[in-house]
Amino acid sequence: MDVLLAPAPVLLAGGSTLVSVAAALFVYYLRPAYILILLRWYNVWKTGFKIKFVNVAGRQFGYMERGEPQEGEPSILFLHGFTDRKETWCEMIKYLPGHLHMIAVDLPGHGDTEIKPQDDLSFKNGLVILHQFVGAIGLDHEQFHIVGISMGGAIAGCYAASHPEEVSAVTLMCPAGVRTPPLEQLGSLLIPESTAAIKEMLSKVFYNWQAAEPPEMILEGLLELRRPRHDWYRKMLEESRKTPNILENEYMDKITAPTQVIWGMHDQILPPSAAAVLEKGVPNCRVDMLERCGHVPGFERPRKTASLLIRFRKSVFKS
Repeated sequence: MDVLLAPAPVLLAGGSTLVSVAAALFVYYLRPAYILILLRWYNVWKTGFKIKFVNVAGRQFGYMERGEPQEGEPSILFLHGFTDRKETWCEMIKYLPGHLHMIAVDLPGHGDTEIKPQDDLSFKNGLVILHQFVGAIGLDHEQFHIVGISMGGAIAGCYAASHPEEVSAVTLMCPAGVRTPPLEQLGSLLIPESTAAIKEMLSKVFYNWQAAEPPEMILEGLLELRRPRHDWYRKMLEESRKTPNILENEYMDKITAPTQVIWGMHDQILPPSAAAVLEKGVPNCRVDMLERCGHVPGFERPRKTASLLIRFRKSVFKS
């Protein structure tokens, strides 16, 4: 009797393995987006962040936070780029000191932050909404370091100019709003409708993306996650056409906090030459140009970008 029953656990274990393999194959081939979602969760967990939500003026904001505010070490607020989300910062953040208090937020219409059909999509109203978020989580109790990339870089610079009493330092990575190319051209590139179009986008965003080109099914998953927001992205681009160089024309000379610009020398989305415009136009500005880097320094060269950010903070917050 015991002999006959002995194989049962083995069969059960083998069955569970087969079920797991079958489930994995199902996800990979039929819903590859789930793999990307799991990887996103894993990166958040690995970097020690906690996903949080807050209601601001009837809008749910999603953000992630790690650490607690500390005297002499201003908190950092990270702003992602167009069509991206807060988790994009995980790759670089893992090289930053663990004691820092850091917050990365999903901007309206991105990630876990809501957008409403009746929303005013103007750039300046976006600054108002971000200010509401900063107040809602109490980040404005002390001055903080604001960091933004691409669209988030333009927002970071304009926010620092609009609220100098809140911002102690600014880091702009390949920011928009300065010598911006025609947005019609960027829209067709950054809102891809096929995996072939995604490949073209990645070839422009990264310096050498072919070195780690993802499988076709992963690209399908990426497209599946992005497509529901495409109409909103187009509306946002259309609104942005009214103020394409807003950082350069209206705000950069009003930034009073020490400012760092980091730009990939091989950026094909926004012109690296715009870094010189900021260096000249922002009163207290330093520029770091990265070799072998495109439009996303924090993702493509995360260790180097983190070291530049740390060095900048040390120069500003000497105590």
